[in-house]
Amino acid sequence: MKPVSALPRPLPFSACANREIDHVATALLTATVMDVIGGVAKAELLDGQASFIAGLPGVVGIADDDWMALGTAEFLRSWVGHPAFRLVK
Repeated sequence: MKPVSALPRPLPFSACANREIDHVATALLTATVMDVIGGVAKAELLDGQASFIAGLPGVVGIADDDWMALGTAEFLRSWVGHPAFRLVK
């Protein structure tokens, strides 16, 4: 068993993302960091997004009554390319 100090901790990313480029940059930066340190991204979803998000590559799961997606860096990169991409504030 690992000591508590060696267990992975959440690394939150937050940005004042108002424009589309801000949302894209935040998602891609997060994906790049995940490539280095690993982990799973938690993305809050808008109403109705869960149905198409669930089919994207890298999705680990949909949770919280379809209001949250968990995914890999691949998920973030594939979501950025989708026309309905938008981070929730």
